[in-house]
Amino acid sequence: MADKTIIAIREASAAYAEAVRTTQRFFDRLEDTDDPSVLVEYATLVEREKEAAEARLDALEAAGIEVPSIDESDSDS
Repeated sequence: MADKTIIAIREASAAYAEAVRTTQRFFDRLEDTDDPSVLVEYATLVEREKEAAEARLDALEAAGIEVPSIDESDSDS
C-alpha cells in the first residue's frame, strides 16, 4: 500500500473520530433541549459526522480495505 494511501486513511479516520468527539462534547455541555438552536447545532454536527464517515469509507475503499458484512456502504448488502 502506498504511503499516500495510508496517510489518507489515517487523516480521514482522525477527522471522523474528531467529528464524533465534537458531537460528544456538544452533549456534555447540553443543558436545555428546548432551545431551538440546539437542534440546529446538532443537525450541523450530524452532517459533519456523516461527511467524515463517508470520507473515511472512501479512503478505505481506495486502499482496497472493505468488510462487506459490516460496511453499510457496500451496495451488495
